[in-house]
Amino acid sequence: MKRKVLAALISVSMIVAMMTGCGGQDAGSSAPAESTPVESSAPAESSAPAEESSAPAEESSEPVVEEPAVEEPSGPVLAEAEELPAEAFAHITFDGDDEGYTAAVRLENEPGDNDGATHGIGAGDAVFAYADGPVGKAIYLDGSYGLNLNLQPTETDTYTVSFWLNADRLATYGPVLTMGYNMGKAADAGNDVTWFNVTQSEWGDNSAKIFPIVWSRNEASDAADGTDCWPWMYGFDNEIHGKREWVMVTIVASGEEQHGATGATTVGAQYYVNGALVYDSQDNYENATYFEYTWDATLAPNIMKPGESTFESYVGINYWDTIFKGFIDDLYVYDTALTPGQVASLYLLGDPSVESVAPEGTPVEEEAEPVAADHSDVTTAGTVVGATDCSTPFWTEFSEPVQVASGESVTVNFVNYGDQLANWHNALVVLQNVEAAHSADDNADYKEYAVLRMDNWGWGAGYDNIATATCDWNWDTFPADADRASVEMTITNNGDTADVVMVVTTAAGATYNQSYTGIAVDGDLYYCFTVENAFIDIQ
Repeated sequence: MKRKVLAALISVSMIVAMMTGCGGQDAGSSAPAESTPVESSAPAESSAPAEESSAPAEESSEPVVEEPAVEEPSGPVLAEAEELPAEAFAHITFDGDDEGYTAAVRLENEPGDNDGATHGIGAGDAVFAYADGPVGKAIYLDGSYGLNLNLQPTETDTYTVSFWLNADRLATYGPVLTMGYNMGKAADAGNDVTWFNVTQSEWGDNSAKIFPIVWSRNEASDAADGTDCWPWMYGFDNEIHGKREWVMVTIVASGEEQHGATGATTVGAQYYVNGALVYDSQDNYENATYFEYTWDATLAPNIMKPGESTFESYVGINYWDTIFKGFIDDLYVYDTALTPGQVASLYLLGDPSVESVAPEGTPVEEEAEPVAADHSDVTTAGTVVGATDCSTPFWTEFSEPVQVASGESVTVNFVNYGDQLANWHNALVVLQNVEAAHSADDNADYKEYAVLRMDNWGWGAGYDNIATATCDWNWDTFPADADRASVEMTITNNGDTADVVMVVTTAAGATYNQSYTGIAVDGDLYYCFTVENAFIDIQ
């Protein structure tokens, strides 16, 4: 994950006189969309002048009851419907006919040549089950298998993918729809890894669960073209849409090049929920319509056109996470970027109010709630940053900045405590150019060279110039290893670059090494710590 911007985001509310419903738990109605204007019960105003009377007004014994003001509906709205292209690049109805999709099952701990995967994916046997859906029939996945859609790529960065879903069970990072190349492979082994995944995350305000989001990746083995990125986008409403209700998700890749401050190149994209535009990354890139532009709230390039590797397309399954359970219906792929009016037309083909019944005997399961690590027995001995119940949100508490003069090194020791619920729920070190500031709001001269996480990730103005970022963590045990780990960190200011080297000793006595070298700096260098759902004890 990159640095979150959610705390700085504001929800966009469009005040309208004509509204069609947006499903889910929006501020708007959860009723099915209608194609007619919302009627007002307020009396119509007359354009005729009122007649004057010289007679005194008669007093009434009845109390005067004022008509309540009628609020105009708010929230995302459908554009005016437009004619759809004559033919889609691909269309799967899930009505029960043979449309080329096959069952896909998890191969436990058998990733094969997928050197970046936890599990493999193989062909399986399944008796497909169908029920009433928004458009004809819908397929029901019982959580034991997914689907290999066996689709072909559009070979362009301009495309549209749209489908209906109704989830019985959601899981953080769990796959709903996943498409791309080399999805289970490691990019550093010479593979161009590109994909998008429609999933749930906990990236909302105060770690709120949000669904659905579109998380995407483009990571070339050398990233020579500047497209190395892991962006994501959603409606920025901190809500869950599509949990035991029908919702239509539409991803439009409009394809414009976007160049972020980190040096990453992404593509313009639009995200729709129930046919209504809820986020436009290209509009935000050009006009800051939603919030100050950040490169990671968008879509990765090359998902449909990275080269000669085999294209993969799955519903409900990937190489790592909990298999999806629920209904899927009416999936479209276009090799063009649909307009808002055409997306609205797709939505109006369906009926989200339909009640879909899972096959008899299929239990509905909830995602198991993870349990945070207990630190009630911890006795701290130094300077503590973060609440000891690991409740501190990202970028809200900092240690005092410490200077590292040009040509010098500083070593600091601390104990890291995380809640073990996510890899990034640990300490972060910030390298910056001024003292006692954490943003340009604090000091107009503030420059953030880099923010570096314990899980071998980072970002910042100088991060794209890092020559080496290495570690030898065991990722299968990382959350537990990082919690209660003792860290010796050395920061060296070389004048125009900086190096950060960490030696980490786990509570069980294992030792790991991590380094970030070649970070671009301008001479002046200060460091400080911050945390996310974690705390540290600086010795």
